[in-house]
Formats: sequence, structure tokens, C-alpha cells
Amino acid sequence: MKKIVGSVCFVMFSLLVALPAYSIEACFDPGTQFYDFNGESKLSIWGVAEASGNGLTADAQNSWHSELSVAMWYATILKAQEMGLQVVVAFDPVTYEIWYIARPRACTPSS
Repeated sequence: MKKIVGSVCFVMFSLLVALPAYSIEACFDPGTQFYDFNGESKLSIWGVAEASGNGLTADAQNSWHSELSVAMWYATILKAQEMGLQVVVAFDPVTYEIWYIARPRACTPSS
């Protein structure tokens, strides 16, 4: 009986681990697209074509994001704007919640 329970638990765990989490990566140009930081915990980004007109958000008070991560992403966007570069933004296509913002670089939007 213990082997059956153990096997079932192993199979269930394997299935849960194997379920992929989907995200979309998009190029964001802070020089031509819009962003806003409320100064405390919420970063919002608009104009990302892959988001179909929806705003992308990261809010440290109402989600899993930390205040440090939101502040660092905002600093990354400011640095990219200063350098005339873009950043890659990964987000959840269902909730439009930002997962990460990559370092400044020249990128081309995906089609």
C-alpha cells in the first residue's frame, strides 16, 4: 500500500512540476512608450504591442513583487531611456503582471 501511495504522490508531483508557466517577452522603449512609477510600490507600463493595449503592472503591495525589485526595474527603465536603448519585459499574458525587466539593450519587437 505504501508503494502505491508513494507512486501516486510521485506522479502527481511530476505532473505539477512539468506544467509550464507561460510568459510573453516584449521589447519596451521608454523613449517612445509610456511608464509610470508611483514612488512607492507600483510600476505601470503602457504601449507594449504584445499586451494588446493593456497596461503591464508590478505592485509590491498587492502581489508577489518586492519593493526592491520594482524599484530596480524602474531604475533599469530610467537607465535605458538615458542611454537611448530598450528593455525586454516579460509578463503574464493573463494577468498582465510583470515577471521581470532585462538590462538595457538594443532589441527589436517580435512579430
